Amino acid sequence: MKKSYIYLTVWRILVCVKVLYSVCSWGFGHATRSLPIIRKLKEEGNHLTIISSGETLDLLKKEVGEAVFIDIPDYPVIISEESTKLFAKGLIYGSFSMWRLEKNLRRISKLVEREKFDIIISDGRYDTYSRRIPSFFISHQVRIKNPFDLRLLEIESELFNLFFMRRFKAFIVPDFEGEENLSGDLSHNLELIDESKLCYVGPLSDFKKGEEHEDIDVLISISGPEPYRSDFERKIMDQIDGVKGKIVVTLGKIKEKGRKLSSDVTVCGYLSREEREEVMNRSKLIVSRSGYSTIMDLAVLNKKALLVPTPGQVEQEYLARYHMERGTFHSVKQRDMDLSRDIEMAKRASGIKVNWNVNKTVEKVFDVIFA
Repeated sequence: MKKSYIYLTVWRILVCVKVLYSVCSWGFGHATRSLPIIRKLKEEGNHLTIISSGETLDLLKKEVGEAVFIDIPDYPVIISEESTKLFAKGLIYGSFSMWRLEKNLRRISKLVEREKFDIIISDGRYDTYSRRIPSFFISHQVRIKNPFDLRLLEIESELFNLFFMRRFKAFIVPDFEGEENLSGDLSHNLELIDESKLCYVGPLSDFKKGEEHEDIDVLISISGPEPYRSDFERKIMDQIDGVKGKIVVTLGKIKEKGRKLSSDVTVCGYLSREEREEVMNRSKLIVSRSGYSTIMDLAVLNKKALLVPTPGQVEQEYLARYHMERGTFHSVKQRDMDLSRDIEMAKRASGIKVNWNVNKTVEKVFDVIFA
């Protein structure tokens, strides 16, 4: 082991570093994948200030505990099941998003100037950086997909990220570098960005593979924005009688009480992180959305899955298609889902065959940040 690496490791443990950590609030995915990094920063005695908003900020407060939390809203997420409407919304909200980004950047710049942070880490938020302080960006989406699959728009998205790459010291990609990657063209096979300048660190997940006996045949996780979430729940409940075996359904609703639909079907309103980790480890197959954080969870836990992308979320639709083509997971559109048929097809997929410890990813992230 190199002496410089040993000195660096000892220095980062002994010195209290002031860290500004900003988390995108588009769902819980950015927060859950950032938690292993945040916990390690806390464990080593660093001073943390965390920026996010809405339910994502509430989740971080619950999971992180002692830290400074600041509510700064994101630019809006744009969703529509119809491609033309999605494109039109993008044009309408685009200028508002840039205005919000500039407004947030001014506010955060004042915060950085006042608090004298040593390091800035941003998971998916382009409004959190400083040219005077080492700033690091975490993203699996270096190329942004569009509903029309237009190459020109994809190139423009690379240009957008290239612009911001010059403002961050490093772009950290939570994925593998080679062929056996999880994100496909979102962060590989790039045209304008030199992939050697990206820091591929491996998947980030807040879950760890356990030794639990797989006594649950199917775990169904219902999530996503309305009205698609409620439609997904209705379809699941209408078709669940046709599914064989022991089934657990999680609704993701804190105020909803759990109930038994039959001797084999249990519905849970809300599961804590520890309960969810246990139930996922006990499950033979998982039915869920195809967000990238879910893909990473499935990879770390070595689980088979049926992926049902949220309608209108282009990234989820791409990831579901990508893994279907590779044979790792089966996927189906929400409107076309036949639960019993698609679960049987999902059982025949390979799953992601990788043995990976998230601690290794966290160490790689720290090597980049504290280099």
